Amino acid sequence: MLRFSDFSHLPEIDDLVRRLVAETAGLVVVAGLDSRPGGDSPGDTTDPFHFLPSGRSTIFRVLVSEALDAQPRARCLVVAADRGAINVARRFRNRIELIEVKPSFGYAEAIAAALAKRPDLLVVDRLAADNLPPLLAAARAGVRVLSQLDTLYCAQAVARHLGDLGAAADDLSGLHWVLGLQRLPTLCPTCKRPADVTADQLAQLEALGRRYPSLSAHQAPAEGGVFYAPVGCAECHFTGRRGDVAAFDFFDATDSAADLWTRPSAMPMEAYVWLLAQRGQLALSDALDFAAHQVRRSNNLLLHSERLLTERSAALERKTVELDSANRLLKQRTRELVSLEGIGQSLITWSDLRELGDRVLKSAMELSKADRGVLYYVRSSDWGQILAARGWVGAHEGVGLARGLIYEHLSDREPMVYRDNPPGLQPPADSPPLRAGQAIPLAAHGIPAGLMLIQSTRKNGFSPGEVALLQTLAGYAAIAMQRAGLIEQLQGKIEALEAAQVEIAQKERLERELELARQVQLSMIPRTFPDVGGVTFAAAYAPARQVGGDFYDVIRLDDERVALVIADVADKGMPAALYMALARSLILAEARRAAAPAEVLGNVNRLLLEVGQENMFVTVFYGVLDRGRGHLTYARAGHDHPFLLRDGGIAPLQGRGMALGLFAAPLFHVSEETMALRPGDRLVLYTDGLTDVVGPDGEMLGRERLMARLPAYAGHAPAMMCRALFDDLAAYRRDEGQFDDMAVLVVEMG
Repeated sequence: MLRFSDFSHLPEIDDLVRRLVAETAGLVVVAGLDSRPGGDSPGDTTDPFHFLPSGRSTIFRVLVSEALDAQPRARCLVVAADRGAINVARRFRNRIELIEVKPSFGYAEAIAAALAKRPDLLVVDRLAADNLPPLLAAARAGVRVLSQLDTLYCAQAVARHLGDLGAAADDLSGLHWVLGLQRLPTLCPTCKRPADVTADQLAQLEALGRRYPSLSAHQAPAEGGVFYAPVGCAECHFTGRRGDVAAFDFFDATDSAADLWTRPSAMPMEAYVWLLAQRGQLALSDALDFAAHQVRRSNNLLLHSERLLTERSAALERKTVELDSANRLLKQRTRELVSLEGIGQSLITWSDLRELGDRVLKSAMELSKADRGVLYYVRSSDWGQILAARGWVGAHEGVGLARGLIYEHLSDREPMVYRDNPPGLQPPADSPPLRAGQAIPLAAHGIPAGLMLIQSTRKNGFSPGEVALLQTLAGYAAIAMQRAGLIEQLQGKIEALEAAQVEIAQKERLERELELARQVQLSMIPRTFPDVGGVTFAAAYAPARQVGGDFYDVIRLDDERVALVIADVADKGMPAALYMALARSLILAEARRAAAPAEVLGNVNRLLLEVGQENMFVTVFYGVLDRGRGHLTYARAGHDHPFLLRDGGIAPLQGRGMALGLFAAPLFHVSEETMALRPGDRLVLYTDGLTDVVGPDGEMLGRERLMARLPAYAGHAPAMMCRALFDDLAAYRRDEGQFDDMAVLVVEMG
């Protein structure tokens, strides 16, 4: 357990610490500035002109423990908003009771409940305006109260601050001690040098001696009689400072010799800093210019806070403008969607095809604010016609066109930008040029029904929102245009063929699917490995069906580093092959984008959740082998632990992680591990198809048996080891079928 002496090595304050800890009544405040929320603390730990986090919370917990040590029978009640706020030694826990502050049970109620139990020591995790009055009242009534205050103030300034928080002057009689603290960067012990004391500094030292006569005997260290100054070296990054030290201010408010507002501290922080300078921990200038440095530190903190406030105000204004803009756009889109819904419902009831086409085109041009439009209707697989036209002089509705002419430069599936003249129309020579155009295919149930060209001579383009509205309208229009009987005509033919062709069609589709998947699978399995000097790679693969979901790869990252990958998709057949291809492509892309394996797998997991198929996932082992450094850095996303063969022994690689494609951050997590590799080491990466091999007795091989078999192949070359291992597994399986894909990748360090 930490003691107060672990933070202060000055014997001059031992008596003050004993008095403070032995206090049996009154309020004791630990005051210091800790890290600000949102990264408000400026500067670094070597800059003497910025405030460092004081460590107030740690000192507060230490004082609680020492107070309990000083009174072995004392019973302590803790009022805190966080259960971990007061973390004391285990031996005190049967003497401590926590009363937790909640939104429905504030500090005032919690303190009242604590006082009702008549504790010997009341500990409150923070001092603020809402809990100050009951704490001071309890202190005046003889209860020993210990709390902490996040502030720059110390000594009488804390008392004044409590007054600013609403404490009356009479109530402050309950304040007994204020322990102020802050941390200061210490001199670098490597490069500090004796200070050249000037006449002015000598006069300042003499003034300090007169101000603190009880400490004047300690004006210089006994071992050297010198003060020190910062210099700078490589070990302290040429700042002259390395590490930090706590500086304390002990203010005894019970001293009746002087008024609360004028009495000095029992150990002022200025004197404490002087003693640290005498012992060579701080520079001479830190002691002599302490007050000026405090002003400068306070000013820097104020400037930093103002800068943060300005930045956050600007960011808030930008967000407000963005939200206003988004709100206006949302309202506009909502009105358009409501209107579109009404149009869609009315189209379903329209019976005349030409009137229907004209209504669709008019609505589309109103939604997109276009001034020209043409609607084509596909009558059959060979021909179509202009069903409606607006804004084009001389356009003849009903004119037949070959289907190939309509789709000569356009797609019957996807929308695309199109600024040329509409198929089958020749505008007059004086017609203004087209500046924007969008081709929107019309399809119902996947069957092309027509094409809508929306164009403008005034706009420079159509927004994504306008295109989305046009696509939605096109969906309604396609259904309405095909409602006249196309589905019924085709349905009869489909039903006549279904009974005779269903079995053949399913078989042919399955064979085509599996053959295509097999080609996809084989194209993803590397035929050769990168030539990495001193490292040998070998692999073997056997799918359970014509196609599987296992894959492996060795990816060259640079001249010295390669990435090792082995993975297993939780499925078989075409879905597994497609998911495998997606996962492999994402890993290959992210491997060259990010250096850390955990980051690579995290990025791939996020992308799989965005673009991958639901209810599918993949386990992955991904490692970066650095040949020059002889290191392997890896992460394991739910995959089987690879094995390391070394000096005749075998051991699994460690690491934790979950499969990719299941959970987003922060639930998703993988650990990153690093290990050193030696010449002769051999890594065996595999999928669970090897451990899930089933023998004639129905018993799986399992991981332990696989581990027991591998050392027997350590003398084989990596390629021979892969073949021998698969032969061994086939012998174990005998006539039993293979129920899972099997893949193994062996890496040998030369």
